[in-house]
Amino acid sequence: MSKITTQTPKKFIQRVLILVTIIACALMMWPILKELGYQSGDDTVAEKIYDWRDKLELEKLEKQNNLPKGLLSAVMHQESAGDPNATSHAGAKGLFQFMSPTARDLGLKDRTHPEHSAKAAAEYLDQLYNRYNKNLELTLAAYNWGLGNVDQYIKPKNKGSTYERFKLSKMPAETQNYIARIKKLRTTYYLR
Repeated sequence: MSKITTQTPKKFIQRVLILVTIIACALMMWPILKELGYQSGDDTVAEKIYDWRDKLELEKLEKQNNLPKGLLSAVMHQESAGDPNATSHAGAKGLFQFMSPTARDLGLKDRTHPEHSAKAAAEYLDQLYNRYNKNLELTLAAYNWGLGNVDQYIKPKNKGSTYERFKLSKMPAETQNYIARIKKLRTTYYLR
């Protein structure tokens, strides 16, 4: 009976093969991670958001306002990356990036005050969510693009029109991306 012998690669070659395999797997996974909404720095921002979520009792605010679980955390993540002093080029401020007129309408005096800003965001999202018959896409579109723009956009052409007949693809690209990003981020905060 003959004996089969094989030669095993030297340790260096084994390590190179393992490294090449790891890199190949990472490259194959990257499109999947991008599709799931992962972006560079998301882990660091998520840790900040988890801290704020506990401090501000965001889950409790969501329940009180009948909002989908994880929505406030996702909006905060996208709007300010957890920075209460964040200011946009358009002048929006705080964790939830309120513009002055919206903050004034909600009775929010200091847009950078975390607790007051979180309560105002929960109240405002609740108003939008109810206004658009619990349609999350329209709610997020109004938060990002503006209430007036969304109302004009979905204005019924016929008496029988409903909100369900609108097409997201006709909204500005920024708003479409915003809606998709919040929906993806929400799953992160919903599951944990």
